Amino acid sequence: MPVLKDQRTRIFCFILILAMAAPGCDLIKSIKEYFQEPANPPASQTVTAKEIATVKTPAIPAPASPMTANTLARVGGWSITLEEFQERLDALKEVVPEYDITDLEAKKLVLDELINQQVLVLGAEKTGLSREKDIQAAVEEFRRTLIVREVARQLTENVAFSEKEARAFYDENQAEMVGPAEWHVREIVVDAKDEATRILTEILNGADFAETAKLYSTSETAGKGGDLGFITEEPFPQMGSALLPLEEGDVSSVFKGPAGYYIVKLEEKKGGNVLGFDEIKKDIMESQTLMKQQQVILDHLEQLKKDMEIEINEPLLSQ
Repeated sequence: MPVLKDQRTRIFCFILILAMAAPGCDLIKSIKEYFQEPANPPASQTVTAKEIATVKTPAIPAPASPMTANTLARVGGWSITLEEFQERLDALKEVVPEYDITDLEAKKLVLDELINQQVLVLGAEKTGLSREKDIQAAVEEFRRTLIVREVARQLTENVAFSEKEARAFYDENQAEMVGPAEWHVREIVVDAKDEATRILTEILNGADFAETAKLYSTSETAGKGGDLGFITEEPFPQMGSALLPLEEGDVSSVFKGPAGYYIVKLEEKKGGNVLGFDEIKKDIMESQTLMKQQQVILDHLEQLKKDMEIEINEPLLSQ
């Protein structure tokens, strides 16, 4: 039976709230596809996967005391304040911009689903589900992940690679700051080395490379005069080695490759030039900031390890 629009909204809201309670859950990525309107909805009503996947979610409220003036709802020992509920609404609005979080019915729907979620949790706890090994392991793993993420954030929040540092890094490594190179290459491929040597002799004596390729090459490129077009990576290592010393117009010696014996000609080379500082400044700053932040974390780890006793059972590890 088809799902009616109000039912779809309720189910969507429920699943979204469940997913919001567990940041990084793969379920949230499939919400758009599952709940997409059947008949080309307006762009303003389409929830993109990116919007859903990047939702910022507040933490689940901790168990609270009985109802107070600012308590919006309570289920057993769990409660949610008006401020915490507003954070939930704001998070929902980020994912679904067209969702009217000021509408009373819409607010009731969200609150109802939050209560439903907590009722399910409390019911599961009564059955002992929360004490199962897999559940406890997942909770502990999630706890460790959050702690490590926050430690890393605090350690690195003010760590950055400045433009001045980027300039010094560029000047020191300028020879390596080159853009991608493209080679316009032609090839001749034959089965026997003796035949390849004879063909190379003809070319060195003035035979046209493209016409010779059409006559003798067994490669799929033979009909195009051996033309591989512009390539940015060699098809196989031996060809890369053969191309490396060539200047434009040069022809390689005979070398062995996957399909037989090859001769290649470098028709033209583009790119491979040193990039200007302004072209690569942003990339340097971003990559070196990550390296700098990583080093801060590693230094912090080493300092902590000095004050801790760490033992590893190497024989057991080798089993």
